Amino acid sequence: MIEFQFSCTNPASQLVEIQMTFDPLPDQKTRLQLPAWRAGRYQLADYAQNIKGFKVIDHKNNPVPFKKINKNTWEIDPVQPASLTVSYSYWAGKMDAGNSWADDEQVYLNFVNCCFEVLGQSDAEIQVSWNFPFLPQQVCTLLDVNGAEGKASNFQMLADSTLVAAKTISHWTYSSESTLFHIWINGRVFFDQALFMKSFQAFSQKLIHDFGEFPEKEYHFILQLLPYPHYHGVEHRRGTVITFGPAESLKESQQMEELLGVSCHELYHAWNVCRIRPVELLPYRFGSETYTEAGLVLEGVTTYMGDLYLLKSKVYSLETYLRHFGKVIQREADSFGWRNYTILESSFDLWLDGYQSGIPDRKVNIYTRGAILAFCLDLMLLECGSSLSEVMKAMWEEFGKPFKGYRLEDFKNKVGQAMSSKGMLTDFFSDYVEGHQDLFPFLEQKLSLLGINLQPSFQDNFLLHQAGVRTSSTGKVLQIHPESHAYNWVMTNDQIEEDFLITPETLKLKINRNNRILEVELEVTNNQFFPIYGLVLTRQTELFQKWSK
Repeated sequence: MIEFQFSCTNPASQLVEIQMTFDPLPDQKTRLQLPAWRAGRYQLADYAQNIKGFKVIDHKNNPVPFKKINKNTWEIDPVQPASLTVSYSYWAGKMDAGNSWADDEQVYLNFVNCCFEVLGQSDAEIQVSWNFPFLPQQVCTLLDVNGAEGKASNFQMLADSTLVAAKTISHWTYSSESTLFHIWINGRVFFDQALFMKSFQAFSQKLIHDFGEFPEKEYHFILQLLPYPHYHGVEHRRGTVITFGPAESLKESQQMEELLGVSCHELYHAWNVCRIRPVELLPYRFGSETYTEAGLVLEGVTTYMGDLYLLKSKVYSLETYLRHFGKVIQREADSFGWRNYTILESSFDLWLDGYQSGIPDRKVNIYTRGAILAFCLDLMLLECGSSLSEVMKAMWEEFGKPFKGYRLEDFKNKVGQAMSSKGMLTDFFSDYVEGHQDLFPFLEQKLSLLGINLQPSFQDNFLLHQAGVRTSSTGKVLQIHPESHAYNWVMTNDQIEEDFLITPETLKLKINRNNRILEVELEVTNNQFFPIYGLVLTRQTELFQKWSK
């Protein structure tokens, strides 16, 4: 048994005091490893940088020698087989859905940030207790939570669990099939509870119906509703943490749509990622990078299905759904990374720059590119009498339910088994998943099968649409279209001071480039750049009825 104890004697310091007690394995050095990343974000976070005051004592309170052997692993010298206590402080100073925060209002911990794994004892049961007397309202997603303590069956479960202790927490519940769903809200509520609960129950029920069952007996939505702008969600097996703000904006229907969108997305992850997981991520190896090419399934399918199930459950109207899917399409249309990096390569490189804009047009976004690919696969399957929902149910039955890892080829085979033509799938993967073909003509074709048109438009913005230069509201150059004349003369981060036409075919720019003033003349052709797309339903086809029900 490994034990963790948490306290916070000075919330203003944002330091959480942690004690860890365990019995070392006899006659060998003990290695304690702090996770370097967390599930749901395949990027090094290096939580060890938040550790202070690490020390070790034995059962007689004698100091025990130790040393760091790399950035996130501590090695303790061999001792007699008796308990060791490790004490340290963790700085909980980052508020988002995957990190930790402490102040006078709450202590919020994602255990993966701050709990050590005892290498060689990763499957040992873990007892967790906490003492925050100034914060009476508490929720924890561990097992067997009783008062201020809970259990994890092993380190993987501990690293997938969350604790929030606060002065006030709203707690609502609903049931769907045999699962009890909890909604915990830390923050002010500015919306109608009954309508909110009705929406959550509707998309939960539809998802469970199509998968056939829910993976857990209980599930926790932990919502941090903040007074400032924020948007983030992280999946866990027994729940999700969502940070959203400003809380007051949820009075507005479009802001509530965003919160419902991230909530359904994270619930879909309860099947896909938390249980249906690539073999390379099962189990999670938190000590260093774990590379995968499965971003199409991990986040692409989830992004597409998260919004689609809001339509299927009638939480989103068709108009609302098309507006949100249109945003996904627009983000992909504004990027040219597909010419250089496939979604497989971009998934592999998440560890490098996957959550940053990176250099211009280097890679694709696995969320948006993946969602459009998933939509196209869904339409191809519907044409063959199946659907992506049925494929994901098959993935659940074969890989998620028995909790064994899949390979990307397994997903491809499941899709292929449901299609009447293997060549059709082979060509699709070759062109758009493994290759560099333009996906948009294929997307337009599949949308038309539903009776939906992808309509481009161009605003009164000469610099953007005729010159191919996207700027901020202050004139800072954000992006240059690679096929424009400006691509040879204008640089990202240039500051455009003036722009005016000399002739209908020539645009003159005055540019401040790092305090160097330049004058540039650009040739303007009949080409139009950066179209603004909208989705318009012109008719409801038979396939549309199958897709949306």
